[in-house]
Amino acid sequence: MSQATTLTPRPTAEPTDFQRRLVTHADAAVEWLARSIAACGGRGSAAYYSRWYRPARGWAPPYPETTGYIIETLIAHADFARRPELIELALSQADWIRTLQEDDGALPGGWIAGGRKPPPSIFNTGQMILGLVAAGDRSGDAACLESARRAASWLAGQVDSATGTWMAHSYVAGYSPAYYTRVAWPVLEVWRRTGDSALKSAAVRVLDTIAGWQQPNGAIRNWEFRPGQPAFTHTMAYTIRGFLESARLLGNEGDRFFDVALRAADAVRRRMELRGRLAGAYDAELRGRYWYTCLTGNCQFAIAWMKLGDRTRDARFLSAALKALEFVTRRQSLGAIDPNVRGAIAGSSPLWGRYLTLRYPNWAAKFFVDACHAAHARLQRLVEDGPCGS
Repeated sequence: MSQATTLTPRPTAEPTDFQRRLVTHADAAVEWLARSIAACGGRGSAAYYSRWYRPARGWAPPYPETTGYIIETLIAHADFARRPELIELALSQADWIRTLQEDDGALPGGWIAGGRKPPPSIFNTGQMILGLVAAGDRSGDAACLESARRAASWLAGQVDSATGTWMAHSYVAGYSPAYYTRVAWPVLEVWRRTGDSALKSAAVRVLDTIAGWQQPNGAIRNWEFRPGQPAFTHTMAYTIRGFLESARLLGNEGDRFFDVALRAADAVRRRMELRGRLAGAYDAELRGRYWYTCLTGNCQFAIAWMKLGDRTRDARFLSAALKALEFVTRRQSLGAIDPNVRGAIAGSSPLWGRYLTLRYPNWAAKFFVDACHAAHARLQRLVEDGPCGS
């Protein structure tokens, strides 16, 4: 064959029935997220919906942290579902977040209720950076990147020189959790866009510290919300994802962080395969609490496993991811009597499980949509290329 010969492009294969289901479920979750923003007058997404905790109205006040990373989900779904109106909704939330920023760059923790702005938070600031970066990348608005830069600079300046992590402005006073890897990640996102080496140095210092907390069984110390308690899969996956995304941004320099993520995620995957599903939480010995499932964590682990499968080319990760995600799709109501439950994802299954008991948090819907997008894309590659690739 002549080198000048070109091949006819392969026609795009039809999606599978499961992919079509993913589209339906993701659309429903995005509609719910849009309602959570409308419930707050367009200024932030309600933290959760619960008639048990909020009998009069159902909706909690807006939560800046999770609104921040919902921005990137809305933008992604605008492209996924060809819904350009979601771009405007996403950018409006970035504008709102910028109004909350302190002069030193910090962003608040907690909810915005009664006009009260909570004190700064390390973790929450990081999550809002992700939204600001996504909004800036999409819109080209330099103000979003400048806001993200100021927030990242504040975070870099807060790294404790003695411990190599963040100690102040924490959820639990005096406790620096392993899931702060998910703060290092957004700091690195800003570094990649600005070239500010101080941001990279601060993020890598934190990542190296937390990488040193990995145990022989793959578990990572301090990845729970509170010291000594079992870790929800939510915070475990936060920790793993922070390492994975940081490794991606750092290139070869980040290989050591990828290896930490791989060991941790594979240890959990093996236990899921043995039991048939993820537990809601795991202790330091990776003994699971199987009487409930943290649905948010299922979605987050699905995303992490798919990313690991991409790099390792180990099909077991995609298999585990699809099982974890399918568990959640079967528990999303598309026809609930209460329209504000329709499309939502509960904190736990059963609903009275220990994680966000009797509540439908906005971040569960966010990670569910992200996982649906990721699964749809990888299944489409399999459909078009076959299981062994093209």
